[in-house]
Amino acid sequence: MFHFRVVCLAIANLGSLAMAAVYGDGVSIGSFTVRLHKQTMPLHRQNGFVQHKSAYYGKLQVGTPGQPFNVVFDTGSGHLVVPSTMCRTKSCQMHKRYRRRASKTATDVETDGSPIGQDGSRDQLTVSFGTGEITGVFVHDVVCMQKEEEQPRLLASDASDDSSGASSGTSMLQKSMRTTSSFANEAEGHQNEHGCLRMRFINAIEMTDEPFEKFGFDGIMGLGLTALSQAPEFNLVQFGANDGAWYGDDYRLKMFGVFLAVSSLEHSEITFGGYKQEHIVAGEQISWCKAYDPEHGHWQIGVKSITANGERLSYCDDGTCRAVVDTGTSLLGVPKDFGRLTIPRLRHNSLSGECSGNLPALEIELEHFTLVLGPTDIARPDFVKLAQKQKAGIDDGTTPCMPMMMFMDLPAPFSPKTLVLGEPVLQKYYTVFDALPPQVGFGTAQHIKPKLSASTTEHNVNQQQLR
Repeated sequence: MFHFRVVCLAIANLGSLAMAAVYGDGVSIGSFTVRLHKQTMPLHRQNGFVQHKSAYYGKLQVGTPGQPFNVVFDTGSGHLVVPSTMCRTKSCQMHKRYRRRASKTATDVETDGSPIGQDGSRDQLTVSFGTGEITGVFVHDVVCMQKEEEQPRLLASDASDDSSGASSGTSMLQKSMRTTSSFANEAEGHQNEHGCLRMRFINAIEMTDEPFEKFGFDGIMGLGLTALSQAPEFNLVQFGANDGAWYGDDYRLKMFGVFLAVSSLEHSEITFGGYKQEHIVAGEQISWCKAYDPEHGHWQIGVKSITANGERLSYCDDGTCRAVVDTGTSLLGVPKDFGRLTIPRLRHNSLSGECSGNLPALEIELEHFTLVLGPTDIARPDFVKLAQKQKAGIDDGTTPCMPMMMFMDLPAPFSPKTLVLGEPVLQKYYTVFDALPPQVGFGTAQHIKPKLSASTTEHNVNQQQLR
């Protein structure tokens, strides 16, 4: 969904971790799990059907008292971003906004964490998210991720607040000049609270209406590698264990596992401090793949070969194929030349009303694991051909099916042959991200009920439209 970000930093004048016992394979008792909720958003109508985009968000609170936000957990970005009460755009006003003055543990800071100067000047960051853009300033405050069963801490009052630290006035300056040590003293009560940490984040003062006004969530929690963040203190994966948000064995502290549900009988979740073996089919273990070019900040792994409908393609024989694993992407993203090569090989006619089953399959061979995506994972009815058949009065009992792929030609420094592994892969495979050393692991996901098709709901809706 949030594909890949171009980040530029502009300077503007705006006036004791405990060792824990281990249960199962891969997760410690000190790990922390956040329930994820799915939002499906219609994008546009094309050829008689509606394109959809999905996002997975969880709950957290920022500040003291805690102010609640719904945020997307996104491996393709490196910062926590929440709207500010200073932001007057429509996209901000449609969401919860952070009241800087309402938090007694907040400090306005520069990029390096130092309090802002007496002249009120401060660093400002502009981040591009696909078709949208966010501009914000930096704050250091308490952030508490929330388990589903937990009740929120006392929420901030609704008293008016029209600033996040950039306005003038003696009282505001006094607040702005609070030192990091004073902040540490005020936040001490949260230091050992499970799921809580003190971190720097971006307080958005401008958000473009496109695409943010369409989102049901308020902000973004970046889970990229440290290179995507302005400093380690902005990075949840890097800094969460250091500040006690989760704890356990050293080699699991910078690890998190993502499980995406495929039915209402289960729920999606993300676990920090390890992964849950219960989400992997019995008898299977996580297979690890080295992350390449971590200096770019993305979870990027090597692709050895591609096989489509049983035919091994020469596409990756030059050794330059890569894949980025992105929780913020709804479909399988591929370069245009890759899509034009594979889509004809994966088109087929289904004998049922749904595009389901395991064949024809797209096989993506990684370093130590092969991803196999069949019609159940990535195909949907070809509504154009279906409408043509109906118009011509043809009823042969078959449904034309085509793979759902999003054409994405990523700019340098990415390889021209880079795929983006989004929701279809993360639903079929329990995926574990480990920053120490950078690597991504996969295991076939254990679901309560098998996935029926890649777009059952969309298919049912559009079948009605065709009638």
